[in-house]
Amino acid sequence: MILLSKFQKTIFITAVCLTANAHAVNQKPIADAGVDQNVSFSTNVTISGAKSLDSDGIIKTYQWTQTKGTKIILQNAKSVSTTFESPKKVGELVFKLTITDDKKAIANDTVTINVSEQKITSQLNDTGITSCSDGAFNVNGCGISQYPRQDAEFGRDFFDNDDKDGHAGFSFSKISATGKQLPLDATEWACVKDNITGLLWEVKTPKNAIENYAFADIDKFVKTINSQKLCGETNWRLPQIQELQSIVDYSVPLPNPNIDLNFFPNSTSKIYWSGTAYAKTKNDVWGIYFEDGRVFEQNKKTLAAIRLASSAQKSPAKNYVISKDGTEVFDTQTGLTWRRCVEGMKWDGKTCTGYPFGGMLVESLQRAASEARLTGKAWRLPNIKELGSLIDTSQPNLAIDLTAFPETPNDQMWSSSPYALDAFFGWAVHFYYGSSYYTYLEDIGMMRLVR
Repeated sequence: MILLSKFQKTIFITAVCLTANAHAVNQKPIADAGVDQNVSFSTNVTISGAKSLDSDGIIKTYQWTQTKGTKIILQNAKSVSTTFESPKKVGELVFKLTITDDKKAIANDTVTINVSEQKITSQLNDTGITSCSDGAFNVNGCGISQYPRQDAEFGRDFFDNDDKDGHAGFSFSKISATGKQLPLDATEWACVKDNITGLLWEVKTPKNAIENYAFADIDKFVKTINSQKLCGETNWRLPQIQELQSIVDYSVPLPNPNIDLNFFPNSTSKIYWSGTAYAKTKNDVWGIYFEDGRVFEQNKKTLAAIRLASSAQKSPAKNYVISKDGTEVFDTQTGLTWRRCVEGMKWDGKTCTGYPFGGMLVESLQRAASEARLTGKAWRLPNIKELGSLIDTSQPNLAIDLTAFPETPNDQMWSSSPYALDAFFGWAVHFYYGSSYYTYLEDIGMMRLVR
């Protein structure tokens, strides 16, 4: 038995009390109102506090309030997410999220919605990626401090992740051979409608799924499908390269095809043709490897698979709007705002000057996060589909609009999308060739920020 002096007892009791009090201190929650958004008039907008957290308890209440801009009506203002319709007036809307934890500690954050009269003419599908890379493994838990603000932390795959109508943020409908929409549990269907892009896609049969075509032989198949009025349509065609990339699910590792097999049965991991010519050589056409999602040019004599698309309207032309100070570019087709100059270069009133920053992916992600903190704007690295949306396939030299994005380097640029099979690789786009591919995380890439 150990006997303590009166002095020792006092010290011991005091230490125990201090330890107990230290454990009893409540950690303040962290509010996160989400990323800033650009929207057009009369658009349904969702803002979410789903990334808010309480490290030592639970968040009991959410409260959204508007602090700036044309007055609007919030739906479900006391929920983690709220929705509203944007007004028919140009301006900035600011909303404050207030959260309270189970011990009544409070935290706040704000989000800005920029309303423009520029109509967003189409939407990009997300990538399907819901995990983040720590440089060694792809893990379900994101928020990795060394690898911040990755693909999985933004977009529909985060905010509208519901597998019932397509993996993660994808949203599909099953269509009968006569053009009728079917229930999601239908066991037979002939086409799939993409509810995000509006495109209608041919579903392959066991027979035609295994067929390969040289590019010159595709026209016969297209005419046959149109003569059959598949799903009630007679305007079936080869998709453009960015349309074809829209249905790639980059979360699927080899050996499975990069597409949602629950909606696109009989799919293969082959190369699939697009209808987009390769501007640098007349004998090549763009295609996608559906074994991993790489985008490369293919010689027309290559034997590859086809999947036809149909749309009621012609794909809208690309339209960029330059900000008044010349430093930002708003894409009315996608609703994305881009920095006009790559990182390391600055807009001088006429063009981009300086030397571009090149770094490994970890350095690029950290620099993007730093720019978001310094500017108060939600800058980040784009995902692979967002970055690919900048490719201008009509250009014979650099594959980008050099009026909107002057002095773009003849080099590869990093996306925020990890490679599904091996977390030591990440996705990049080369702006000379226009191709999308994966490369080592320790490779050097340029970076252009988006929000």
